[in-house]
Amino acid sequence: MVLRRWFPEDPPTWTDVLISLLALVWVPINVGYPQVKWGWLLFGFVIGLVLMGPIANSPIGERVGSWFREIEFLGRVLSILSFAVVVWVIAGRVSVPIEIVISYAGGSMLSIFVYVLIHLLYSGEISGWE
Repeated sequence: MVLRRWFPEDPPTWTDVLISLLALVWVPINVGYPQVKWGWLLFGFVIGLVLMGPIANSPIGERVGSWFREIEFLGRVLSILSFAVVVWVIAGRVSVPIEIVISYAGGSMLSIFVYVLIHLLYSGEISGWE
């Protein structure tokens, strides 16, 4: 079945469910109807689902995930901060309209909610807190 390749073998945790609900709440707070760019929202949604589904559960995605877990808390914080600095530097050099950024981010947030919801329905249970 195709869904087997999209989801990890473990069911989602309560942490996953909470994060997906926070992502769902983020969308109406930050994405206003008049300035939403629907194409970018859809693009962010599709890219988010593909990244969380088949790419994250591919052999390469699993290898990256295990590396990220192995570097422990400080390594993860440094990795995330490094990524944020790179994005900040690029954002300072490239002018992208804020409506595009917010619409893409909104689509990504919606994909988190939908992915966790489908994973929950597929697995039929929540495994506890992580």
